[in-house]
Amino acid sequence: MLRFTITNRKYSRSSDYPLFINSKTSPMNSKIQRKLQEDITYEIDGSMFMSLAKMNRTYSDEILFQLDKYEYSLPIDDHIVQVLSGVVIHEAPLFFEIAYVKPSNALTLFLTVKEISCDQYLDYINLKKSLPQAKA
Repeated sequence: MLRFTITNRKYSRSSDYPLFINSKTSPMNSKIQRKLQEDITYEIDGSMFMSLAKMNRTYSDEILFQLDKYEYSLPIDDHIVQVLSGVVIHEAPLFFEIAYVKPSNALTLFLTVKEISCDQYLDYINLKKSLPQAKA
């Protein structure tokens, strides 16, 4: 399997974010690690990375911006996969669901991202399982 390390450097606009990829062999599942200048570090599973790559760049950049901004405040739970939702507002809003694991003794691992309906997003808001809206 391959493991990718991605470094994102801060620029003035989200569309200017270059991704620098280093690949190294790993016996673990394919994962991607993002590290920002502020030392916010987490991993992105390879399948989530591929899902983001298939999205319109504007939407995927905004999702990554939201993960960068709010990863530190996500609840810690060592034994369960957690889910939350978010929205990217551009010409047409994109409602999405993220599955992740955030153990107390390791990096947060984002597992999947998928598009959801507006109704599903509103259900997550009622359950208080949504990212705050943020603009890159």
